[in-house]
Amino acid sequence: MDNKIYALMGAQASGKATMAAHLKQMGIHFIPVYTTQDFSAQKHNRHYVKRDDMYITVSREEFTQMEFIIEFSHKGESYGYKKDDILDSLRDHHISVMILEVTGLKLMTKLIKKKLATIFLMVDYVTLVDRLLQLGYNNDEIKYHLQYAENNKEFNLWKICSHIVRNTCEKETALIQILAIMGLTMPVPQEQFDKMIE
Repeated sequence: MDNKIYALMGAQASGKATMAAHLKQMGIHFIPVYTTQDFSAQKHNRHYVKRDDMYITVSREEFTQMEFIIEFSHKGESYGYKKDDILDSLRDHHISVMILEVTGLKLMTKLIKKKLATIFLMVDYVTLVDRLLQLGYNNDEIKYHLQYAENNKEFNLWKICSHIVRNTCEKETALIQILAIMGLTMPVPQEQFDKMIE
């Protein structure tokens, strides 16, 4: 089986960082995002996932000197995925996971073709607003994030992603589905299954 990268995609508060953090804790290789944004002031998200575990903050000068395969900006901050990180992941790891923004999907698909699988974390408006409120966002910030998702067609990613996971219930349910997509589940013998459901 070829080495593969699984890219988590979705709108703000769809659960990308939460799922990536859990997968990383389980020992699955994670491809970081480099950014000029400092996440140290933001303690954690609603599931106590630290953003600075997912994003590597560098100075603007350092960022301009790095070789990125994909670069984009959001709210005046720069973000990028290093080409070497992508290629090293495919060489050294059977399974890797990353958080991928819609702006990088076309370039990433062009770079690694069939070695990329995209997982869209589908969340409805009500759930998104509720999560953003829990994160402490005000009405203007929530409106901005929802408009950003609309403008960048983040709610329509289900049309082009390889897999869809509805992430509106318990996070464990979505995590089990993601693991199954990655092929990290295995059937159990009937006797063991019977005991599990007793």
